[in-house]
Amino acid sequence: MTSLNLSAPQDAMRPPHLPAFGTPLRAGVAAVVAVLGCAALYFDWPFSTIGTLQPVLLALGFALIAYVTDIPFQGLWTRLGMIGIFLIGVVAGLTSWYTGGALVSGDAVDMIWKSDSTFLISFILAAGFWNAPYRNFHSKFASVPMMFIVLFAFIGCALWTITFSFSDAQSFPIFRNFVGLHNYRIKLFADSVWWTACTNAVIYLVLVTSIEFVLGFLIAVFMDQKVRAEGVFRTIYLYPFALSFIVTGHVWAWIMSPEYGLEKTVRDMGWTSFQFDWVADPNRSIYAVVVAGIWQGTGLVMALMLAGLRGIDDEVWKAARVDGIPKWRTYLQIVLPMMRPVMVTTFVIVASGCVRVYDIVVALTDGGPGTSSKVPAQYVYQYLFQGGIARGLAASTMMLLASAVILIPWVYVEFIKGKQTR
Repeated sequence: MTSLNLSAPQDAMRPPHLPAFGTPLRAGVAAVVAVLGCAALYFDWPFSTIGTLQPVLLALGFALIAYVTDIPFQGLWTRLGMIGIFLIGVVAGLTSWYTGGALVSGDAVDMIWKSDSTFLISFILAAGFWNAPYRNFHSKFASVPMMFIVLFAFIGCALWTITFSFSDAQSFPIFRNFVGLHNYRIKLFADSVWWTACTNAVIYLVLVTSIEFVLGFLIAVFMDQKVRAEGVFRTIYLYPFALSFIVTGHVWAWIMSPEYGLEKTVRDMGWTSFQFDWVADPNRSIYAVVVAGIWQGTGLVMALMLAGLRGIDDEVWKAARVDGIPKWRTYLQIVLPMMRPVMVTTFVIVASGCVRVYDIVVALTDGGPGTSSKVPAQYVYQYLFQGGIARGLAASTMMLLASAVILIPWVYVEFIKGKQTR
């Protein structure tokens, strides 16, 4: 019997390295990359429109190409060459920016970046031909559209927002002068309307998140008792979430209207002193939005909680019954700790939605009476499309910061720290 040679080098088990110019697919992808790079240089796109974000977006684009083609960049001179070429463009751009073109003109910066782009594309193509075996090429190639969306639409637009918040742009997004924190200290933080919007956002976030969690969990516990017509109840609870926030806002505006809503209906029944005019009361208008938001989102929390409850092993319930533990203590002390991942994910979804709440406020109160129920997203929209783009982008940057405060701890706990513990 022939025994397996476990001491054989691992290189013998690897597939043979593709030749220099490989398969037609490999050569075709490299050609497409080269054509796109040359077209970008020839048609002066996107170099004439990126402006100050040019170095960052260029680096993101080359990182995406390196990811798809699986280029290791193991050579020291290759790394130093790419870093050096990139730094030349960064230094030239920053010098031109801070000196107003006195030391390095804008045309010179544009030419430097075009030359850098050509050299960097050549580096990547050369490294791809000589180093990359294109491992997992098909899966990586399929992920290219999403990678482009994440890098350019999400990260790129976020960086664009932050950059232009330090400019003096007004009606059009044109970066003429760098004004530092002027839009934050003088315009944004000195505006009482902005602080009213932030206060309303905190009220909405705290009340909606806490109440939706409690109600959603209680309804999920009720649904977990294997009740009859469970599908009917689940549909009823989830129906509000299927509606758009615009529809929800208009419906609750009718319900809360003092003229023809719940107040008028109850008064017509004989209770003439009944009042339910939260929409018209500046001190209570934000709580009217909270009520509509809770009605809209509790069904989603219920569905997520119910999925978590259904994932609990039946042996846990059997052991609790054998030990004589009351069911309510089983839920609080055993089931809830086991549902931590579901709870954290649900909190992130609900809290991030509360930070960017907009359409339900517009449909229900339109930020009124006055500005009593205005929220940050509505503040941003007002200045972006009515003049004062830089101030609107400064407010948008603060919203991005609030979202980051919510998302970054979740990403760290679930993906970084959790992966290390596993």
